[in-house]
Amino acid sequence: MLIKITIASFTKSCLAVALITTWGCASRGGIFGVDRCADIPAGAIPEPAGAKVCDWQTAQVANAEADQTVFYKCDFVGNSAKIAPESLNRIARSAGSGLATNQPSIIEPSGDETLDAARVTAVSLQLASYGFTDPVVTVAIPAALGMQGIRAERIADGLGNFGNGSSGNGRGGYQPMGMGMGGSFGNTIPGASY
Repeated sequence: MLIKITIASFTKSCLAVALITTWGCASRGGIFGVDRCADIPAGAIPEPAGAKVCDWQTAQVANAEADQTVFYKCDFVGNSAKIAPESLNRIARSAGSGLATNQPSIIEPSGDETLDAARVTAVSLQLASYGFTDPVVTVAIPAALGMQGIRAERIADGLGNFGNGSSGNGRGGYQPMGMGMGGSFGNTIPGASY
């Protein structure tokens, strides 16, 4: 019985010493370096949910907007300075939205300085037809480079998007929504409307 009381009192004494020591350490330096009385420093509270995703989306939209006034080699007909019809529509949209006034038009270099100069002239004349008196058109390497080689061919054929299976049309890879069986989105049965 005496041994039990001695062990119990010894345990209580050790706990009391540990508590007093810990309490003294925790007054400013804290247990494990955490100051319980500290003010919350700036940036300690996380941003609201979705803030980082919103920043990424804003950057992507800004990059896409900058790419609207970039003319790649495929924006011209063949190896000429004639602007392709879809590129003419893009020039009209950027002129209508005022985007062409806010940023320069960039033409991807073709490797032929004479052809590049002719393309600059063609784009400048097209912008001038929409009322831009002194458009800024330069030849430079765009920030987003076009795809080259077999990857570009696969994406142009619709084989680069592996979104929803390959059954139904006999081709591997991308299958448009509503075409055949086995899609994961949209109408998957031909002729069905939901």
